[in-house]
Amino acid sequence: MQNLRITDAVPESGLKTSITPATIITGEIQGQGDMHLEGQLTGKIQVKGLLFIGKNGNFNGEAIAENIIIEGHVEGQIDATAKIEIRSSGVIKGTVICQRIAIAEGAFFEGKIKTRKGKPLTPEYFVEKRKDLQPGQ
Repeated sequence: MQNLRITDAVPESGLKTSITPATIITGEIQGQGDMHLEGQLTGKIQVKGLLFIGKNGNFNGEAIAENIIIEGHVEGQIDATAKIEIRSSGVIKGTVICQRIAIAEGAFFEGKIKTRKGKPLTPEYFVEKRKDLQPGQ
């Protein structure tokens, strides 16, 4: 099986929400499309598409999405119905629930990984080779 990044394998939904680095939110966000977080969010995120936490992104709480890419900092619980990708700048402290997980060399993870169906979960490890890592560019 070829090791594809989420951005290579999953088409964009067309519905996007962006939270910029200058934004601080406390509360709950729900949406049908994708979300790109570069600011700070404390609370709960639930989106139907891709949740992308960028290098400037700082999330504390519970996140649920189909696919999740982490380049920033996360504390709490993240739950992907499909795949989670932790890139080399990503930092996670907490619980990860997913079908599949890929962890880049240099990423930091402290916590638990749980699989959906009780099957053993073996992380895919990868070395980032591309300079342009932003989705949709």
